[in-house]
Amino acid sequence: MKTILVPTDFSVLSNHAIDFAIKLAKPLKAQVQVVHFEDVPLGDLSLHLTGEAGNGAISSDSLYSAQLFRANKQKLAAIEGSYDTADINLRAFQCGGGFLTGIEKYTSENEVDLIVIGTTGEQSIQEFFSGNHTEQLIENVPVPVLSVQDQQLHRVEDIVLGLDIEDEEYTLNALRQVKTICDALGSTLHIVDITKSQNDNAMMQVLDQMAKKTGLTNYLVDVIEASNSKEALLEYAEGTDAGLIIVLSRAKGGLNRFVQHSFATRLTKDSSIPVLTINKKYFS
Repeated sequence: MKTILVPTDFSVLSNHAIDFAIKLAKPLKAQVQVVHFEDVPLGDLSLHLTGEAGNGAISSDSLYSAQLFRANKQKLAAIEGSYDTADINLRAFQCGGGFLTGIEKYTSENEVDLIVIGTTGEQSIQEFFSGNHTEQLIENVPVPVLSVQDQQLHRVEDIVLGLDIEDEEYTLNALRQVKTICDALGSTLHIVDITKSQNDNAMMQVLDQMAKKTGLTNYLVDVIEASNSKEALLEYAEGTDAGLIIVLSRAKGGLNRFVQHSFATRLTKDSSIPVLTINKKYFS
């Protein structure tokens, strides 16, 4: 893992996400890229800044956008300057295209390994059709997404991985990704399957074998019988004082979101513990 992207709107939540990204980046020796995604193309803004657009005639909207662009550039420079230390590799940028389109383009053109984003866990009326920003990323961007709700820098000595084995190859690939994080942080991984069946011992053996296949050493396996997977996983994570929850996602956007939110998106809304979602599309 070499590059961690943190989208910023300069809010307190975004600052929490930057702090958590740095917490992960230090042991991983990764670069943190803090990016503000402007709603208009940067090329248009650059023309307005020089007065070249429209033969020097600049509309009030264009002038406002240009002034906002300058102000955001200064904020990004301040963020980069505040983390200018020898043990932190952080760079700040501006990109055009708006939030989702901008991130989709940015991740496709750059080798981004992880996105860390601050979230309130809430959804406004305006967001009902498209989802909140975190949900949009989980459903549309293949890069793993880590959501952070509060400013508490959770200890990451224990990580809970909620596992539902349907595709063994995908699960093994995800476990290898998780192993990289656990090894860098020196964390104990709790691999948990939540089921309604009674065959707990057989499932624990399956989980143990998959962990061994990926070279995991510092881990525990457990099977929980529960009807509400989300509540059971949250309760387990809180009981182990976990600093991070990891889930695998096959999230789909479009009309599907009107029928049922994916397990991952529902979890990010309700968890005060940071949640890392690894999308199956990441390994395609």
